[in-house]
Amino acid sequence: MKKRLFFGFACFVGFSLLIAWQFAAAELADLQKQEDMTVEKESTELVAAQPESHLFL
Repeated sequence: MKKRLFFGFACFVGFSLLIAWQFAAAELADLQKQEDMTVEKESTELVAAQPESHLFL
């Protein structure tokens, strides 16, 4: 009886994960299909400044 309950629960969890995987794959494919909603590339300027060091006076 315990073995049958365990395998029933394991099958339920397995099928639930399979369905969730299909929804996630469909959502990912939908997100990859939407190219017009991508963020536009902007130029970024990086400035490096060395602070004055007064450690050794």
